[in-house]
Amino acid sequence: MKHRLERLARRFLMMLSDSLLLFLSYLLTLFTLSAPYDAVFVSFDIFLITIIFHLIMLTLFRVYSIRLIDSSLELVLRGGLAIVFANLLFTGVLLFITKDFGLVFRKVLPFTSYSLLLLLGYRVVYRITHTYRMKTTTTAQVQKAMIYGAGEIGMQLVRQHFRNKLQYNIIGFIDDNPIKKGAMINGIRVLGNIDHMPDIFRTADIQVLIIGITNLSGNKMKQALEIAERFGIEVKIIPSLFELESKKKNVADIRSINFEDLLGRSPVVLDREPIKKMVNGKRILITGAGGSIGSEICRQLLEYDPAKLLLVDIDETELHDLSLRLHNYRDEFSEKILPIVCDVRDAEKVDLIYKTYQPEIVFHAAALKHVPMMEYYPEEAVKTNIMGTYHVLKSAVTHKASRCIVISTDKAVNPTNVMGATKRVAEKIARMLSSQETEIIAVRFGNVLGSRGSMLPLFLEQMRNGLPITVTDKNIIRYFMTIPEAVSLVFQAGSLGNGGEVMVLEMGEPVNIYEFATRLLKYFGDGRSKIIISGLRPGEKLYEEKLSDLDNTIATDNPKVYKAKVNGLCSEEEFLEFYHKIHTLNPKEVIKHLHVFVPEFVRPGHHVIG
Repeated sequence: MKHRLERLARRFLMMLSDSLLLFLSYLLTLFTLSAPYDAVFVSFDIFLITIIFHLIMLTLFRVYSIRLIDSSLELVLRGGLAIVFANLLFTGVLLFITKDFGLVFRKVLPFTSYSLLLLLGYRVVYRITHTYRMKTTTTAQVQKAMIYGAGEIGMQLVRQHFRNKLQYNIIGFIDDNPIKKGAMINGIRVLGNIDHMPDIFRTADIQVLIIGITNLSGNKMKQALEIAERFGIEVKIIPSLFELESKKKNVADIRSINFEDLLGRSPVVLDREPIKKMVNGKRILITGAGGSIGSEICRQLLEYDPAKLLLVDIDETELHDLSLRLHNYRDEFSEKILPIVCDVRDAEKVDLIYKTYQPEIVFHAAALKHVPMMEYYPEEAVKTNIMGTYHVLKSAVTHKASRCIVISTDKAVNPTNVMGATKRVAEKIARMLSSQETEIIAVRFGNVLGSRGSMLPLFLEQMRNGLPITVTDKNIIRYFMTIPEAVSLVFQAGSLGNGGEVMVLEMGEPVNIYEFATRLLKYFGDGRSKIIISGLRPGEKLYEEKLSDLDNTIATDNPKVYKAKVNGLCSEEEFLEFYHKIHTLNPKEVIKHLHVFVPEFVRPGHHVIG
């Protein structure tokens, strides 16, 4: 509200100053080639009409939406067109009243010239004066910076700079668009592209490089970081597009490079309306709520104002901590947020939760996910990932939940490990039980950076303790996304999908884990840790399947979400026969039956315990 009032006050003052300048233009015109028939021109009514026409046109051409300190060629063009159109209207009025073309050409043309000169001139002079003052008053303590990216974000940063809201003195742009080289953008010159960066750093006194691009590729990010490091330049970065779109940050919230930035930036753009329509005012059940994905689902759901969140997890410590965070540490339980300790393997307890609270939307994130561990204990993966999923979804159908979203994985694509095979069965269960009354959608995605027990926390722990960073193979690649972005896309996919479909998230460029570990040590290591190759672990693939392969997926309205082409249906009778048999088997027999139920499951031999 405060900012809105300030904006209205600023626009009022600009309109008042323009009115005074128009009055001055009018006076100057009166003394230009005066003639006896000028009486009509000096009429107060005519002057009032002129003012009104100009203010209306300047508003329509959005001249008042640009602050004086942001005056640019765009403003001059807008303002010039507005003044010309206003004077054309003014000409029409004079001709209608006087039918005197002489008056029009003797008075309107000079008036147009004066108004163009005064209304636009003072804006340009203000901008030049302000820019000069900024440059001359910049102290030695303010670091000189160059912005990588001369697009809209870069222009916004320059505007923040001229408003004294940026702690850097911007002296130039670099941009990979060859057309922009040498151009002046908001008074700042484009000095070249990324390949010119070394020469610019050699000749210019620059202390900071600001990455002003929200979708910079991993290769470009790597190149920029290496050049900056070579010349001792500090690197800063703007928030991601996801953070900007969700209003969590603005462009002025510049920060240091973090671990996630080393992967490059794959922009995530959301259409929030379908998500809001899906969850607003609804009772929502989240299984696996204490996990990395589950807890982020809960946090983001609160932004859409659900009626109730039912947080289900077997880990009471994680559940307790999550509930405290969601309550802002004021409560542990409330009418809106209710933590429930429950194992999804317990069919009776799961059904009681549905019967008691009648959830309308379900996010099923509970799973055993660690690939090597599940190779040794396949029976545990079966109990949670298959049986637990069946209990959650069957109860959802019984108690008429409207929509269920099952969190799946890229490892379910042509699985080579037990975890992937059990998640492929979970997808089959989702498809099998889905109905018009209860739509069940599975969502596949790859690795999430920073999730509990994943690669990044392990590498950071090893670095902190001065231990070797263990990479299984120099050629191993994976697809990554940050936890908040992955969850937001899960919501988007869940709102776009129809019952029985498997939705797939586009995970961006593949990341070579060895190269990532090398960059991590280079930029954040303390010299104690080295990289060692430990060999592929049980069930681990060298290359994950590309989730958005056009041969295996269908595009949706969102470029980050696809529909998988999935073969293989199963009836509930076939599944129940498998279900009743598999939980009585020993671990080795479990593997054999998984191969039968998931024919695409191809697994090298590994030892199991039990």
